[in-house]
Amino acid sequence: MRFRNRRGGVLIEFAFAFLIFWTFLAGLFITSFWGIGGAFAQEAAFEAARKYAVVADAGQAAALAKSIMGKWAYVFFDPASVQVSVWGEGDRVKAEVTAVPRVSIWPFKAGVIRREASCSMEYRFRHPQEFD
Repeated sequence: MRFRNRRGGVLIEFAFAFLIFWTFLAGLFITSFWGIGGAFAQEAAFEAARKYAVVADAGQAAALAKSIMGKWAYVFFDPASVQVSVWGEGDRVKAEVTAVPRVSIWPFKAGVIRREASCSMEYRFRHPQEFD
């Protein structure tokens, strides 16, 4: 059986192709933003750990990490969602930066980005008895 009216066929094919293209493009976009945002979070964690290892002040280290996240990372994260934790474990310093990505497109939802870094404490904080 042959149909004589094929006018809607092209529209249906375009709709299916567009849905596949949109899904691919959205996935690429979300993955790219998540990866770039993760790089910002990793850099902030490294800098916070390094700052704490030198000055032994968690407040200054957290402020440095938040300032790094506030420069260009606001494009990728909501600034209110950034959380920074810095603590010492023996002669090591650990820092953790957590942030919620700003971009979310259906059907993809980017997860929370959590990055950690560690650094050795400076010698004067590991051996304070030598600096009396």
